[in-house]
Amino acid sequence: MDKNGTAAFKQLVESAPILFYVADKNLKFTYINPFFSEIHHISKQQAVGLHISEVIGIDGFNGNLKNYNKVLTGEIVKFNTAFVKLDGNPHYCYAIYEPLIEKGEIVGFTGVVIDTTAEHELDQLSKTDLLTQLSNRREFEYDMVNILEGDITLNYGMLILDVDFFKKINDQLGHDMGDNALIKLSKLLESIIEFPSKVFRIGGEEFAIILYDLKGEDELRRRADYIRRKVASSIIIEGKNITVSIGGILFKAGDDRSLILKKADVALYTSKKNGRNQVYISNSRLTTNSAD
Repeated sequence: MDKNGTAAFKQLVESAPILFYVADKNLKFTYINPFFSEIHHISKQQAVGLHISEVIGIDGFNGNLKNYNKVLTGEIVKFNTAFVKLDGNPHYCYAIYEPLIEKGEIVGFTGVVIDTTAEHELDQLSKTDLLTQLSNRREFEYDMVNILEGDITLNYGMLILDVDFFKKINDQLGHDMGDNALIKLSKLLESIIEFPSKVFRIGGEEFAIILYDLKGEDELRRRADYIRRKVASSIIIEGKNITVSIGGILFKAGDDRSLILKKADVALYTSKKNGRNQVYISNSRLTTNSAD
C-alpha cells in the first residue's frame, strides 16, 4: 500500500463508527481505534497491553473464545455476537477476525466489529407493546409461524383473554386508570407463566398466551382456569373486581394457523356468552369444518 493508501486507511480506522483493534497471540491488545475507546469507555493508552477479558468483561470474552482460537489457527472468522459490557449495558455486534501474519507466522489478529446495538433495540421495539412491555401482535404472529413449523410431537395451547367490561373501567375511571390496570394485569400474567410459555398483548384489552408442551386438553383447561382464578383474586384496581374471560384450544405443529385463531376466538366468545369470568376450551382436534 502506498503512502496515500496508508493515510486513507488510517483516516478510515480512526474516524469510522466501527470498532477496530489488534490483539497479539496472547490475546492482549496492541491497538484500539477511537470508536472502540468510546464504546468501552477506555483510552488507547489504558487498553494496550491489557488482556481482552479485562476490557470487554469475562462473559464477552468467554462467549468469543472459540472464535479467538479459530483466528489464531489462521481462519478468517465472521459471526454475530452479544454480551454485557463492564458498564452493565448490552452490546450487540457483527465481528470479523482475520489472522495477522508476519514472516509466515501468526502473531495475532485484527478485529473489525460493527456495532448493531441500535438495530437490535429497534427490532426489539418493533416486537414490544409500548404500554405493557409485553410482546406484541407482530411477535405473536412470528412465534406462531415458528411453532407451526416446529416439533410435531408437542402439544401447544393457545389462550385468548379479554378483560371483562373494560369499557366501563375506561368510562367510569378514565383511560389512565384503564392503562394502569392493563399494566398491572400484564405483570401478573407474566409472573404466573413460566418460560418458554409466553404472554402477548394482541389488542386493546385482549391478551394471548401460548403454552408449551402440554399433556393434553385437561391440562390446558386446568392452567386456563388457574389464570382466571388468579386474576379474579388479585387487586388490579383498588375496590374493583377485575376478571377475564378465556377461550382456548390445544394444537400441534402443522395445524392450520387461521383455524387455530378462529376456534380460539369462538371459544372466547363462548366464555363471554356463558357469563364472563369463564374458561371455554374448544375441541382439540382441528378440522376444516367450522369452529364449534
